Amino acid sequence: MNSDFKPTQDEVLRRVGRNLLLFQQIEHFLKVLLANHKGGGTAESYQSNQQVQTDCINKKMLGHLVEKYGNELLQDAGENVPEEDKPAGWFSFSFRTSGDTEFVESMRRNLKLMTDERNDLVHHFLPRWQPDSSEKMTETLAYLGAQSEKVLPMYEHLKSTVTRMQAIMGLHSSIMASPEYDKQFELMWLQDSPLVNLLRDAATRYHRTDGWTDLGRAGNLAAKEMPEELKGLKDRYGFKKLKELLVGCENFDVFDEPLSEGSFRTLYKDKGMH
Repeated sequence: MNSDFKPTQDEVLRRVGRNLLLFQQIEHFLKVLLANHKGGGTAESYQSNQQVQTDCINKKMLGHLVEKYGNELLQDAGENVPEEDKPAGWFSFSFRTSGDTEFVESMRRNLKLMTDERNDLVHHFLPRWQPDSSEKMTETLAYLGAQSEKVLPMYEHLKSTVTRMQAIMGLHSSIMASPEYDKQFELMWLQDSPLVNLLRDAATRYHRTDGWTDLGRAGNLAAKEMPEELKGLKDRYGFKKLKELLVGCENFDVFDEPLSEGSFRTLYKDKGMH
């Protein structure tokens, strides 16, 4: 290499390194967003589901990452996102970037532009490296400078999006770690549990004219249809008796109706039937 051109040669190499680092940071931001922008599972499976998703994303090439980001995170503000049916005890988290149609299409074009520029630098730069040509090195400097200016807006967009997502996830995590969340989560699981659903169904089918249902009759039905649930009542639900379960799930009014000789029978009514 001509030593007279060394300062220019060094500057070309510096800009190549800068641009490559810029593209790597963009790819890193895309992986962070796609690995974490949504998640779901039960209390037992949530973490493992997230790890599977992260491992899958980390294996994706840049082109696939760009396609997934454009389809999954970018959302037209006027587009409805359908709700998915999930099993009992399932909770989920999702994060998207929304805007009008023009914004979404513009971001997708910029993502493609960034991908094309990255591929051009990585796979087709060598013909631009002519260290003994002052003219060619000057052209290459201009090329690298223009390339940086083209992709910096995408870098800044993804960086700010990662920051916003992580802030929301931090808030989400603090809520999930709170005692009140644990209480509400357990209550939601209880209210949609198989045994409570059976008791709710019995209250609909076998209630008296005044709306009350005999817990004894509902208990016989549960013993017939869900014997294992009843045997494991304490371990599975945390209650020793069906009456305690009715009160604990907060879905029912419970009433002890007096009978002769000081005895009583327990009646219950679905609060939703009022």
